[in-house]
Amino acid sequence: MAHIALAIRTDNLTKIYYMGWGRYQVGVRDLSLEVEEGQIFGLVGPNGSGKTTTLKLLLGLIFATSGDAEVLGEPMGSPRAKQRVGYLPEGPYFYEHLTAPELLRMYASLFGLGGRQFESRIQELLELVDMWDHREQRVANYSRGMRQRVGVAQTLINEPDLLFFDEPTAGLDPIGARDIREVILRLRGEGKTIFLCSHLLKEMEPICDNIAILDRGELVGQGGVEELLAGEEQRYRVELRSPSEEMLAGLEQVADEVVWLDDTCRALFADRQAAFEAAARADDEGGHLLAVGPDRRTLEEVFIDAVGEVAPDASDL
Repeated sequence: MAHIALAIRTDNLTKIYYMGWGRYQVGVRDLSLEVEEGQIFGLVGPNGSGKTTTLKLLLGLIFATSGDAEVLGEPMGSPRAKQRVGYLPEGPYFYEHLTAPELLRMYASLFGLGGRQFESRIQELLELVDMWDHREQRVANYSRGMRQRVGVAQTLINEPDLLFFDEPTAGLDPIGARDIREVILRLRGEGKTIFLCSHLLKEMEPICDNIAILDRGELVGQGGVEELLAGEEQRYRVELRSPSEEMLAGLEQVADEVVWLDDTCRALFADRQAAFEAAARADDEGGHLLAVGPDRRTLEEVFIDAVGEVAPDASDL
């Protein structure tokens, strides 16, 4: 078998917080993960599940209680690994009296980078995140979304091989979020590895190669996205938005199961032909047909099955 290069490996990684007065709290317990180079790896979980604790351990910002991990072939927290890593925290803080180019020059200096030739790199990064036209404005005048865009640019200042993104689309409008997703996909295309934490499951689903689900500090599910989202064999679904009572009654007569998700009706069939015939009838009757095809779960459904909650919160340990 060909050797698979790993960007991240954890082995029973554990962090227990001492809360005082003899009390302890689990940040993460016995976490074992492998993240291959060149992939987008998503880490999801509800509030307090340990996502940010995991990030901080891998970055060497806090120390493990037990267990071990390697980042880019180095022990976690290694200075050599940090030289090849970029990190975007949730809600990054920047000096508000600086402009975007000044910020990037400051971060570049921390890596010993700079000089006249480096100015083209700053322009390239700001154009990548659509902030070059705002280069004269100071951070104090930035919206939250603009700050997030500059945050993405600063993660790339040292041309890292591994990127840690914690809620990278926080505060962005739909167009801005789409643009950041496109940047992430482009970075993967360049061979970079992205370790992505987010509570926005619908945004994680189309871009991640692999997903891990944490709950109360423990790993409760992991695998490739297609593997996790695969529905039951030989099942087909028809999805309609707000069908009429008559249309719904007709579906209930021919479908094996009919369920509701918000304003969407999902009819499940064991027979492919029956599913497509039902979809055709609904379409002929003026129904708002959303989808028809093999049954495929959403990441939200996988999450609910794993942790029993409807949606993870944006905050975390």
